[in-house]
Order: sequence, then C-alpha cells, then structure tokens
Amino acid sequence: MSQSKPNGPAVESTRGRPVIAPPVDIYENQEQYLVLADLPGVKGDDVQIRFEDGELTIRASRADNGNGEVLGAEFTAADYVRRFSIPETVDASKIDAKLQAGVLELTLPKASRVKPRQIAVKSA
Repeated sequence: MSQSKPNGPAVESTRGRPVIAPPVDIYENQEQYLVLADLPGVKGDDVQIRFEDGELTIRASRADNGNGEVLGAEFTAADYVRRFSIPETVDASKIDAKLQAGVLELTLPKASRVKPRQIAVKSA
C-alpha cells in the first residue's frame, strides 16, 4: 500500500485554512491492512472516506471551538487530507472505518484467494 503525503501543511487559497496530511500508522497481517490516522478534534460527521479507482482518500475538517476571543492558538481549525493507493488484494466492499478518541481506524480486509480446483472433462 503506497501513500501520498504533501510536504508539510499547506494553505488552500480559497479558504485560508491549513490543509494537513494526518500522521498514520499502517499494519498488515494475513487477513487485512489496518490504517490508524490521527485526527484530533474531528467529529465522525466531519470525516469523509472515499474509495475510487484503487485510491482511498481520507478527508476531515476540524472546526474552531468558538470559546471566545483567541489569545493564542496552536490547535486551530484545519482540513485533513491523505491518499493511499490500495492493492488489488483488498476487498473494497468490506472496508470499515471508526473514529474513537481522535484516531480514525480503517480496516481493509484482503480478498479471499480463489482456491484452485480440478475441472472434470465430460465426454460427449
């Protein structure tokens, strides 16, 4: 599984909000890939995950907390974007996602391998 990550935060000119590539950990075992993405301050309704043409895209938005006048801000509103090329061995119909404590967990099950079988030849 390959990843696309921009070189640090960038600012999208139409919004003026930072666009951040969230840090991820990727694990693989015989049954699946597991992707853990850090999305602090993001709610489940603010996460979009799309799989198309062998590419998985994570998009999320973190809103301002609106708690009054900002005197200092190290944790501001931002957009997260991260893309991955997914191997053909992944069963895209069974991809699962959950968000808990600011960590997005994506489970990408591997497709079952087709077992070889002997084909009997019938004579006419």
